[in-house]
Amino acid sequence: MALDKFMVVLDPSGEQQPAYERALASCHMTGARLHVYACLGTGQHEQTSPAAVKLFQALFNGCVERARREGIEVTGELEWAADWRRAAVEAATRISASMIFKHYSPHTDVEREIRTTYDWTLLRLAPCPVLMIKNRRDWKNRRVLAAVCPDASSEAHQKLNNQIISFAQRFSDAYGSEAHVISAFEDLHHQPSADMLAESYGIAQEFVHVVRGRPADAIRETAEHIGADLILIGTVGRSGIHGTIVGNTSERLLDHTPSDVLVLN
Repeated sequence: MALDKFMVVLDPSGEQQPAYERALASCHMTGARLHVYACLGTGQHEQTSPAAVKLFQALFNGCVERARREGIEVTGELEWAADWRRAAVEAATRISASMIFKHYSPHTDVEREIRTTYDWTLLRLAPCPVLMIKNRRDWKNRRVLAAVCPDASSEAHQKLNNQIISFAQRFSDAYGSEAHVISAFEDLHHQPSADMLAESYGIAQEFVHVVRGRPADAIRETAEHIGADLILIGTVGRSGIHGTIVGNTSERLLDHTPSDVLVLN
């Protein structure tokens, strides 16, 4: 899939919109079109006042107009729904988005354990990769760290690994970034070969990192070591215990790394 249509999910609760700023900059860098999306809730716990709605509508219109003034081909969609996560997934499917930009919502480890978070639903159901924006800093180091699964015995893992590497390479081309690969392992009897990974994925060996440790910890530490601005990680299995385990790696990274995180499923 070409990186040609970005969808940004605006945050109704914040004046600052880091995801929008990142999406806007990315459109300038790649020439992609932009779809500005926002959803205001209608659920029983929603207490949005008319004044707050009016302010957010003005912010939404301002985001669309700013992109248009800056020469970006842009569309806008503001809707009401009881579940904004599923509404956003449907919108991304409807417009054939190649990537979703969303600001990261912080959660503690305990919160992740006791209930399904907004991130959980969006990351598993989205029809395209989801870029979770952690902050507003520039991608100054231009380094991407792509995490691949060392146990790629299943067809699903092989497919996901190839998808992650392909996306990392497209990112490198589009953003002028430096692509690194990490394969984390815990069992010494199943240690991946850096040589084989470099040859399989066509990446220089010095950019391949084979690290022992829990996946989330190894990926985070390697990202800090090389100064990665962006981490690419995949998730397979959208329900059940397996989906929860894989999802925990993605969400633990979101909670404990300063890097932006791009999740592919």
